[in-house]
Amino acid sequence: MRLPTPLYESTPYLCFATCSLLAILYNQVPAMLLAALTLYLYGSALWIMRSNYRRRDRREHRLLLSQISRGNIEGYLPEWLYESLPFFYLIGGVICYTLISPPLSFISGTLLVLAGLIVLRVRIHCRHELKQSASSI
Repeated sequence: MRLPTPLYESTPYLCFATCSLLAILYNQVPAMLLAALTLYLYGSALWIMRSNYRRRDRREHRLLLSQISRGNIEGYLPEWLYESLPFFYLIGGVICYTLISPPLSFISGTLLVLAGLIVLRVRIHCRHELKQSASSI
């Protein structure tokens, strides 16, 4: 079964929006919090899979991963962790907003959310730039 393109493209964002709504409506009901966390993890995994599939530098990326796995290059994070970092920043910011007392929660939560958004924006920009440069060659 194939989904229509607008629905297919908006699925991760729909998961994030529903997760946000459930988190806002969270009223000490653990099932709501669990559903929100599940939707967040599903949306972020879906976003990561699509982003990796649409990469234009897949061959270079595979070569780099093989060198890292052989131990030729040190100091790199595992790919799953690297790709998940902005989503960890975002969820960490939301957790700071909800669990820490107000003055500190606003500062730390805002910084973590901004860091997550900046990292996502940089990755989208770099992968889009690679796509444009590959098409112009």
